[in-house]
Amino acid sequence: MDGENKVLKAEMDIATLSLGSTESRTAKMQTTRGLKSRHIQLISIGGVIGTGLFIGSGRALVMGGPLSCFLAYTIFCVIVWCVAQAAGELATLHPVNGSFIHWCHRFVDPAAGVACGWNYAYACIAFGCADIVAVIGLWQYWFPDTSEAIWVSFCLVVFFILNAFAVRLYGEAEFYFASGKVILIIGFIIFTFIAMLGGNPHHDRIGFRFWKDPGPMAEYLVPGAIGRFLGFWGVFRVAAFSIGGPEFVAMCSAEAINPRKSIPKAIRRVFWRLAAFYILGILCVGILMAYNDPDLIYGIEHGTGVGASPFVIGMRHLGIRGLPHVINAVIITSATSCGNSFVFIATRSIHALAVQGQAPRFFGYTTKHGVPLFSLLFVLGVCSLSYMTVNSGAATVFGWFIDLASVAALINFSWMCFAWIRFDAGMKAQGISRDVLPFKGLLLPYSAWFGLAWCVLLTVTNGFAVFVKLHDRFNTQEFLTAYFGIMLSLIIYFGWKIVKRSSFVKPLEMDLLGGLEEIDADERWWKENYNPPTTLWGKFVEWLL
Repeated sequence: MDGENKVLKAEMDIATLSLGSTESRTAKMQTTRGLKSRHIQLISIGGVIGTGLFIGSGRALVMGGPLSCFLAYTIFCVIVWCVAQAAGELATLHPVNGSFIHWCHRFVDPAAGVACGWNYAYACIAFGCADIVAVIGLWQYWFPDTSEAIWVSFCLVVFFILNAFAVRLYGEAEFYFASGKVILIIGFIIFTFIAMLGGNPHHDRIGFRFWKDPGPMAEYLVPGAIGRFLGFWGVFRVAAFSIGGPEFVAMCSAEAINPRKSIPKAIRRVFWRLAAFYILGILCVGILMAYNDPDLIYGIEHGTGVGASPFVIGMRHLGIRGLPHVINAVIITSATSCGNSFVFIATRSIHALAVQGQAPRFFGYTTKHGVPLFSLLFVLGVCSLSYMTVNSGAATVFGWFIDLASVAALINFSWMCFAWIRFDAGMKAQGISRDVLPFKGLLLPYSAWFGLAWCVLLTVTNGFAVFVKLHDRFNTQEFLTAYFGIMLSLIIYFGWKIVKRSSFVKPLEMDLLGGLEEIDADERWWKENYNPPTTLWGKFVEWLL
């Protein structure tokens, strides 16, 4: 056996470290380490640059205005950074199948692992459905008379092809998808800077005109200062749908080559990438567009394509022609890329649950390439809910999935922070110093508590609009989409706890460092055999990715 095959064998063995696994089960239930550092880097940022930023940002602008969007997105990026510190520390120590599902099971309660795992799978499916619905509107920009069902079917087939083969194919496809999205958002930021200084066909120096008229903050639901605060608070719901990253890094850790190096690198750069793409991105949207722009409002109410994108509408207002078609093409790849990422992660979540005996056993079996095929087919089957657009309309269904996905994402972030808090309690109870950890997150434990508090607060208040509008007829749809995720998690948690009689893991009884022998051996192998690049270009690429 040559050196490369030995490495692959070691990587496959390490990837099977999951609770409750046995040798007989892992033989057919293992994934493989096929994601390189550049895959992890681009997936962590590119996997969530898509409809939330390119289309959903218009909803945020109309709801809160430019200043509210800028503040809310900045605060939420800080929240995500805090979550990333906790998740990165655990993902580097335990890069195993299921990541934070495994951590909740190991450090909190087996019932918490089940609830977290199924909630995350549900969250990814909701995100994936939202991206599919967005793709419908994008394709109909060119083919307005086609049926929505055609494009839903198209997306499902593409997702199956990209996920049904080796993980390396997924990594390569996502790498190039993400690269295109990063180029687009960088180009948009540069374009905005030039346009606001007068570099546009109208030679109009727009500056911060729309921050003055109609103003920096929009009123939402009620007039006055309370309405402006509600608009600001409502933007968090769109931000939760748009911004992510730590969960992608965590879930990909089990399939990352040399995770002790690639995971910390991705985590350390989270904040700067969030600031560069999301904070600057939403700032540019507020510069180019007024929150009361009639074209933007009409686009949001009637579709999910480029007609609802503030990027495209802003360019049209400045007299720029032709670019909308180019942007539409790029956003199609962005939405498809995001949907593909969420299908990948949902599939791995259900696979991890099956390996741990918390989902039907057949979901845990994989192909010879390490693809959990039955989990993939199940996820794609649930994503068929996107066919609801045929009867209910793309804009309405897109709004439903935004609400469902944002709440589920906040619940997942809460579980990540709480799992780290329990892990830290176990470390202290057993007298183990954090200095033994291969990677230590910044500002912990404060960042974990800060992230947990904010995520819980935003989860509970996500459906505030239902109660503010009590003078109107009670909106059952809004209530269910806002709180279904909470109800689902509670039902699964207490249901499993009652049926299986699981108990809260005590700090002194936690298995904090067990199962690390193979991972430590893998790290030593890479330190001994890794050959760093010698060319200037190679060194630059390694630093960048």
